[in-house]
Amino acid sequence: MRFEKTEIWGWWKRLLNPRKRRNSGRSKKEKLSLVLSVPSSSSTPKIDYEDGGNLDRIGQLFTDLIMWKDVAKSTLWFGFGSLCFLSSCFTKGLNFSIFSAVSQLGLLFLGASFFSNSISQRNNVEKNHQFKLKEDDILRVAKVILPPSNLAISKTRELFSGEPSMTLKVTPFLLLGAEYGHLITLWRLCAIGFFASFTVPKLYSSYSLRINQKAEYLKSWTLEAWGTCTHKKIVSVSAFLAFWNLSTTKTRILTAFISLVVFRYFRQHI
Repeated sequence: MRFEKTEIWGWWKRLLNPRKRRNSGRSKKEKLSLVLSVPSSSSTPKIDYEDGGNLDRIGQLFTDLIMWKDVAKSTLWFGFGSLCFLSSCFTKGLNFSIFSAVSQLGLLFLGASFFSNSISQRNNVEKNHQFKLKEDDILRVAKVILPPSNLAISKTRELFSGEPSMTLKVTPFLLLGAEYGHLITLWRLCAIGFFASFTVPKLYSSYSLRINQKAEYLKSWTLEAWGTCTHKKIVSVSAFLAFWNLSTTKTRILTAFISLVVFRYFRQHI
């Protein structure tokens, strides 16, 4: 009986083992198919950071600097720029001209070329250096220039789009530039832009609520004063006549233009 039991047990093992192997083989194949069907991290397409992403990253870094999010970096750049501008204020007798700088660099390059040519002729060495531009060089330069150029074009189109709100924002700056542009030099413009970028955005973000409250209070006070005035026609006509007699033709044209822009703005929003 023992022999029969062991023989029957071995026979059952032989019957069950191939099934297990087949099942395990099938499971391995299924696992391999699942692994192959799942995209691996190496086969996934890598995201190419375009130039627009680089510009956005540069803009974010600049925003972090002028908004003083990292106090150490902002302090370092603000101190370095202030030192450069203040040191240039105290320098005397420094007259920079682009034409003179280009001429001096040309003289240095000409002298270096003369000495190198003399040395090569003394050593009987023929120099055949030919510098030619290729399509790849032009494409590289175009890839660098195109993103900021497109950004400048889009911002310019946005500023001069003709919308009433944008026109009211841009007109005061253009008027100041037209009147006092002869007093603004490149150095002064850089200095004003540098100090204004590190001070105005942070101050406005800190005190924007108070500024808006004051503006709303002045607006409501003006409307209430105009509403309580009993002689509106006389006041408006006298103000118009005084302005017409004391202003020039250019000022009248600009005032008429701004009045039309304000009228169109209120027509759109009211």
